[in-house]
Amino acid sequence: MSEPLVLSLEQAASLLGLGRNQLYQLTRKRSQVRQSKPIPFLKLGRRLVFRRESLERWIAELEASSEVR
Repeated sequence: MSEPLVLSLEQAASLLGLGRNQLYQLTRKRSQVRQSKPIPFLKLGRRLVFRRESLERWIAELEASSEVR
């Protein structure tokens, strides 16, 4: 069986080692303004979903930007 195209909020939080509420707060507009690289997510109706590949790329970009400073 193949992996799903997107992860739920709970699955993405588990993957990142964050709490569900903590991840939800990272998707909020005010939070995105403060972040150098906003977390990538999609809205499907009222659901927030995350592509695993996008999250992995986001982490790599955060690592790269922290190495430069």
